[in-house]
Amino acid sequence: MEVRQLRYVVRLAETLHFGRAAQLEHIAQSAFSGHVARLERELGVRLFDRSHHRVALTPAGAAFVERAEQMLTQLADAAAEARAQAMPEQEVLRVGTFAEAAGELMPIILSLYRELRPDVRLEFTELSMVDQLEKLVSEEVDVAVVRAPFEDDRIALRPIFSEPRVAVLPRQHPLADAESMSVDDLLDEPFAAADTGAPAGWASYWTCDDRRGEPGRVATHVRSVGEGLMAISCLGAVDTFPQTAARLFRHSGVAYVPLPDATPSTINAATRQKDTRPHVQAFHLAVKHAIDGHLDVVPEAVRSATA
Repeated sequence: MEVRQLRYVVRLAETLHFGRAAQLEHIAQSAFSGHVARLERELGVRLFDRSHHRVALTPAGAAFVERAEQMLTQLADAAAEARAQAMPEQEVLRVGTFAEAAGELMPIILSLYRELRPDVRLEFTELSMVDQLEKLVSEEVDVAVVRAPFEDDRIALRPIFSEPRVAVLPRQHPLADAESMSVDDLLDEPFAAADTGAPAGWASYWTCDDRRGEPGRVATHVRSVGEGLMAISCLGAVDTFPQTAARLFRHSGVAYVPLPDATPSTINAATRQKDTRPHVQAFHLAVKHAIDGHLDVVPEAVRSATA
């Protein structure tokens, strides 16, 4: 019994037509019929009933075809496993991104990375306000594209660009149609603040605690931009976003108002401090190439001093 005989019988069971089955197997019909007949002789049973008008599986044929399909699947799996064992394991770069990541520059960074390391497979994970550094430190991701500020000596940062911040207000807010506003206008407002567990200093940056000098009012805690937008539009909370997020996350229930006196927001590529693997460090090189040649795709982006 040959593997091709099993394949031919399964194909004939699918089509119930010798001509079509032979064509699909790229073999002459006479040769195809000969292989099926020879297998039936070897088994000593008739697998198919034949007439001038139709081909039908016999009960013995149906039972045989079911087992033959299983055997062909097992053979294919065995071949694939053998090939996988013979080949070196492909390196993987696991990229974690929070919200808008690097905006319009992100696809360019990834494209440049693939040019640098076409041998590496890319995998992606969406990060929340709470786990954006935790997943990097715990080695669930290799690179995290995240917003400063935070300080952690386990993490190496490469700034990508800085940009202005905007106030995010409910559509019915008195200042929703203002051309611009001051951070001071927000200090007494209730914020949609990052949930407990967000990096130290990160949540307080977005709620303007540095200007206020103390924690402000909190309307609710959120873990993502989507949750924040819902809290702002439905609960009357406020927040601050980077300009890119305001451009990419449109919502009918909120208004974005420029905050010219707010400290700019910086997006970074973060890796583990001790992770010197070449395929990880190549991501930083891709970031550099993107900054050098394509930063203008992000409106209002400013090259960071250390980028």
